[in-house]
Amino acid sequence: MLRPMPRLPPVTRAIVRGVGTLFIVALSREPERDMLRPRCRLHVPNCVRSLPDSPATEDHQATLRALALQAQAVLCARSVDASPLLELLPGAWLARTGSTRVPAPALYRPAVGAVLQGAKQVWVDDAVLEYRAGSALLTRQPVPARGMVSRGDHHAPFLGLVVELDPVALRQLLGQLGNPPAVEVARPAPFSVVCLDSPVLNCLQRLLALALDTSDAQRLLWPGLQHELLFRLLQGEAGPALRAMAQPSALARRMASAIGHLQRSFRQPLDAAALASRAGMGSALFYRHFRAATGLSPLQYQKQLRLIEARRLLQRGGTSISATAFAVGYESPSQFSREFSRLFGHAPRDALPPAGR
Repeated sequence: MLRPMPRLPPVTRAIVRGVGTLFIVALSREPERDMLRPRCRLHVPNCVRSLPDSPATEDHQATLRALALQAQAVLCARSVDASPLLELLPGAWLARTGSTRVPAPALYRPAVGAVLQGAKQVWVDDAVLEYRAGSALLTRQPVPARGMVSRGDHHAPFLGLVVELDPVALRQLLGQLGNPPAVEVARPAPFSVVCLDSPVLNCLQRLLALALDTSDAQRLLWPGLQHELLFRLLQGEAGPALRAMAQPSALARRMASAIGHLQRSFRQPLDAAALASRAGMGSALFYRHFRAATGLSPLQYQKQLRLIEARRLLQRGGTSISATAFAVGYESPSQFSREFSRLFGHAPRDALPPAGR
């Protein structure tokens, strides 16, 4: 039997909560001085590509409506109507937004984000991709991202379910299935958007039901339901991307090693040559592959990690802006404030709890 996914420590869990926004962004190739300025061009109609609607069978649409009602019932039972994100089970969250929102940067880790009601938009290079109820965003590797709710209001809020993906569990499951060959992708993207079929939606219904069950039921049944959900995803449109995630190519493994090192050491000065060496590449080749894998240059990636962590520290309170800047690796609080404002659209002081401003 597969082991249950470990409960994450507070810092990592706070970062993972960004997945609740279900977004991935790829910034365009602009000069490094503009590295934090998003190219969100919602006003350009021809840059918007919509995902085809989910299967329009009567049963499928009825299942989606039932899921939305079930999600609302869970929110009411937990008495968190005002909360945008609720942890249901270890590694599973329910997201709710009653209005459209401006793009919100965050660090997204491997997860599947299923839309139950409403719609989202994500920035992919120069295009905007929208996905709706009955589809999901599959995140294959950690990456800073930006996106927004494009459909959701007080009467019909956006509702989404987010479930972490464990590559070890995926590899175990693939081993039980005989290790079907992964689809080789020349430039694997950190995400994909897929339609969800009825077996996956059925798993999500039982996930929501389990969230209201006893703690003993959750402890005993959740690992098995996670196992089944992975199996159902592997059998559907998400299968090729999940197999590539569990059985990465040699190039993907080398890039993952460099990206993982950068995530762990983002507070330290960037050593691009050392990262390239870790990946076994020259600097120019490493830069191209890094950008293809994350949508960002190594310096952009590091700066966004620093700023996202800084926002988390500020929101927690008990710190000053200068102390936060130094804690995440900045040498100049004024530079930190400028780059924070450029990325998030507001000054660092606005991220502090009201009592700390």
